[in-house]
Amino acid sequence: MQLTNSKIFLLCLLCFVIGVGIISFINILFVYVYIFILLDLICLIMFWQNRKYKIIALLGLFFVLGIARMILSQPNLENPEHIAYYNGQDIEVIGVVSMEPDVRLDHQKLTVRIEHVEARHCLVSTCSINGRLLVKTNLYPEYKYGDLVQIKCQIEKPEQIEDFAYDKYLARYDIYSVCWRGSIEKIDTNKGNPIMQGILSVKTYFMDTINQIISEPYSAFLAGLLVGARRGIPEYLLEAFNRTGTTHIIAISGSNITIIAAVIIGFLQMLGVGKKPAFWWISAGIVIFVIMTGATASVVRAGIMGIFVLLARQLGRASRATNALVFTAFVMLLVNPKILMFDAGFQLSFLATVGLVYINPIFQNYTKRLPELFGVKEALVTTLSAIVTTTPLILYQFGRLSIVAPLANILILPAIPITMALGFVAGVLGMVSSTIGQVIVWPAWLFLEYMIRVAEILSSLRFASIELGGFHWILMIAMYAVIWFIIWKYYKKIKIA
Repeated sequence: MQLTNSKIFLLCLLCFVIGVGIISFINILFVYVYIFILLDLICLIMFWQNRKYKIIALLGLFFVLGIARMILSQPNLENPEHIAYYNGQDIEVIGVVSMEPDVRLDHQKLTVRIEHVEARHCLVSTCSINGRLLVKTNLYPEYKYGDLVQIKCQIEKPEQIEDFAYDKYLARYDIYSVCWRGSIEKIDTNKGNPIMQGILSVKTYFMDTINQIISEPYSAFLAGLLVGARRGIPEYLLEAFNRTGTTHIIAISGSNITIIAAVIIGFLQMLGVGKKPAFWWISAGIVIFVIMTGATASVVRAGIMGIFVLLARQLGRASRATNALVFTAFVMLLVNPKILMFDAGFQLSFLATVGLVYINPIFQNYTKRLPELFGVKEALVTTLSAIVTTTPLILYQFGRLSIVAPLANILILPAIPITMALGFVAGVLGMVSSTIGQVIVWPAWLFLEYMIRVAEILSSLRFASIELGGFHWILMIAMYAVIWFIIWKYYKKIKIA
């Protein structure tokens, strides 16, 4: 069978992804990769007229390029101009808070882009150094994006925490040094990107408005829905969401956005809105959501995956959707290859998208005789599609299985679009007049109360969630093999038909 250009394109991208994945676990000197690239280019030129060998050389080239991209993403930690060179030392540095502070109940974590090191530590001709430092400090005083800070601390190398590869988790953000105990002092402000500072200022004002127009825990829950902020959500409520498999509704991830986007577009189509208008409306909504949440790299990736699901529905054919999905992953890995193996959020987002693209049509086919029931059917099909493809990874990563997740999502997801719309309008109008905001937010409060009660009631059931402990990766692979086989058989059957 002769491969079409479309399939060759797909295989090339897959080889790049495989190359990134393999080199994530082994070390190879870049010089050897460079030699392989040169040899592959020579083979490609020599066999350009032979289609078979040309394709093999092309696939090999993309595979090696994936390896090269991963190697090039690793900084030289033995360079005195990188902050990680000073791991294990007491050091004084100056840097800028380069991301929105991660505020918890009793502390805050700052990602600081280092600019200078104290003169006595200079090992090169200049005291300028680079790299990022994660700093844990007290809840107060508060710090903001763009603050210029001076840090005195014994910095350390991140280490694995029990079964959690914390060092790899931080590496995806290019963080190779941490400061757990030290002193920090603000010496200036507004040193960050002016556009990002403006976005985060609007976000902060918006969240403050939400806190003014509705009481806790509803304000924290609404902020979680609208901008992904989890600060202030009580632990008991977070645990209820965990046990019911509905944490994704307050988490900024591709799986969250893709599921909600799919539900909303299905709901709009049920109301008679055409495919194209629904696509543009929801895409615009995702862009606004990304901006409102601060437009960080992880949020942008989540937004891209959400828009992809909408695009896949527009494309219709599975083959086109496959190429678009792999190309999306390729572009993301080109920007940051570390997310493939060390970012559970990216993995879940990708798998949820696979479920919505390939499993969703299967469920739609077998449930086409069921009534819509105000979006309940769409929520059911969408949720089950994402659950099928994400469950094996969740079992492996977290060792927890939520038995009530399908029912909880069916009951909660249809309320999400209305709640977000009412909450967003109330927040925007509340920025003008808190009185108007309080009036508009009242209907949103009813939906918030409903969702909280559903989560609390279902999580209180003894069988709501099962802790599995260790779940071997071989079992995960076996489950995905079965899922892939079912998908392959279904699409082969309809292709023959």
